[in-house]
Amino acid sequence: MDDTATGFRLGEAGFFPWGTRFDAVVRDFEGPGYASRSLPCREAYGFATRSAEPSAPRPDRPVLTVTYELAATASPARDLFAPLVMRLGSPQTIGRDELSPHASSPDHVVLYATWKTADGIPIGLSLFGAPRTTRFGHSAGSLYLSWGDLEAAAAPWIDEWHAANNEVAQAAQSPGRIERFSVGYDVRASDAHEPLRIANRCLKAPELLDTPRSIAHGLGERGFALWSDAAGTRWYLSTSACTIVLGGRETSRVRIASVEPARGGSFSSIEIGGWWARDAWKSRAIEEAVHALARVPGLTIERSSGYDV
Repeated sequence: MDDTATGFRLGEAGFFPWGTRFDAVVRDFEGPGYASRSLPCREAYGFATRSAEPSAPRPDRPVLTVTYELAATASPARDLFAPLVMRLGSPQTIGRDELSPHASSPDHVVLYATWKTADGIPIGLSLFGAPRTTRFGHSAGSLYLSWGDLEAAAAPWIDEWHAANNEVAQAAQSPGRIERFSVGYDVRASDAHEPLRIANRCLKAPELLDTPRSIAHGLGERGFALWSDAAGTRWYLSTSACTIVLGGRETSRVRIASVEPARGGSFSSIEIGGWWARDAWKSRAIEEAVHALARVPGLTIERSSGYDV
């Protein structure tokens, strides 16, 4: 496993350095969010495997984790644990559940262990109680390999994200029209205290920018604002913590949900990219915000309804 510091292997597809975007590995993936794909893989790091599944926060972001399905053989699954101990030493964490009444089930994990290599690469192992059927054959467990350096993964997009924040801050110095709304539920939670906040935003939701103080003032945990720049040419939607610039690739589709009570308590919501706000079913505040958003050029409003089951 000497080359895990520099990249990952995907069977016959070869070796890929860390930093390789998911859409460079899987070229036919469709969808805007979390991206993963199981690929055939017969061997990885000395283990017989069934498949390898690279995954990334988005198709246009680097692969952060690869999950290898370990081939089930005539030997007990626990025999897969010893080779990793020999290579990596004692695990940092280990959990066993071999005495559970479900310990003979393929859906039950009887052993889970994690390591971190000398180069800081996280590795994990899960062993099943019985061989699990997968698309590529029977699996005895899963081996997980992760990059582990989110700041390095996000580095290509950080300058662009900061530049977008500067533009929002400039617009907030002399905003044009501004409308404020208050709902009964908390809006999208602040991530201000997360140590890897900027890296996570750049990797998962780069459309989420920081809200300038002048706009955030008075919004609290249950308020949001729709506002424009002085010229009225660019529009923004802000909670006290997160702002999006409306009309961009990720922020042109406005999803409005009206979910009636059933087993759950029901709600109304607005979602645009990674930004969202919720309130009670038939919320007047949500509808007022929808009417205001309908006046913003370049937006598509999509409504859905259902029951909170």
